[in-house]
Amino acid sequence: MENPPLPLSLESRVVLVTGGARRVGKAIAIELARRGARLAIHCNSSVEAARDLCALLEERYGTDAEPFQADITEDGAAEDLVDRVTRHFARFGDADDEHVGLIDVLVNSAAVWPEKPLEEFTADDARRCYEVNTLAPLLLARTAGLRMADQPTGGVVINLGDMATAHDGSPYPGYPAYHPSKAAIPGMTRALAIELARRNRRVRVNAVLPGPVICQHLPGEPEEPESRKQHARDVALVATPEEGGYGRAEHVAHAVAMLVENPFLSGVCLPVDGGGRLA
Repeated sequence: MENPPLPLSLESRVVLVTGGARRVGKAIAIELARRGARLAIHCNSSVEAARDLCALLEERYGTDAEPFQADITEDGAAEDLVDRVTRHFARFGDADDEHVGLIDVLVNSAAVWPEKPLEEFTADDARRCYEVNTLAPLLLARTAGLRMADQPTGGVVINLGDMATAHDGSPYPGYPAYHPSKAAIPGMTRALAIELARRNRRVRVNAVLPGPVICQHLPGEPEEPESRKQHARDVALVATPEEGGYGRAEHVAHAVAMLVENPFLSGVCLPVDGGGRLA
């Protein structure tokens, strides 16, 4: 009996992570760099943090990593960002590498989540959430995905949603402008999976839907309040084996890597919530 095919390798693949300088985006960048990817770390205001992370990835894993600043809500930002990423890695890549000039993976991780009670949030708050959390990922996925469709090797788009806004999730109070913008992610993911596969059956689109996770174990991230750690423990069905027993950003990053590497997964919206939706 033949062995099953191995997962796709991330070695030398070009990966763009939006919002990659901090928190969950940072965890994803670190995990994919650990697996050999070349990283484009997008940031808006966290430019210094993005530079520091790129230096860390290069020192720790010997990978190519470059920061790219952009306000992804601006007109034309998706096209400009993807252009800059592909030009950079084509210029500094190995001419014999089949991935030079390509974008292999897009991770839509950038997000805003303003905390305001229902009585106080404004239309501008909702528009901002929609622009960053919904429209920008859609336009970036279209731009990068159509390029992937022209590549013989295809590519992968990963969208970051929120388990609280999934059909079997439970939205938490205090974020009425945020939740609708993230509730669109599963539908967007399935639609893009169909659209892009029609153009190239080696292009896949998946989503990860995290529950509450702790980010303090990442380099440069601050200690989180004990109340937040306890909340992360309380809302999960299971306890993790790591110290603290709560879900971490690294668990989300591991799920992203799995969805990238498994070539037979598309249109998947994967909860990473410790079973909290069942509790």
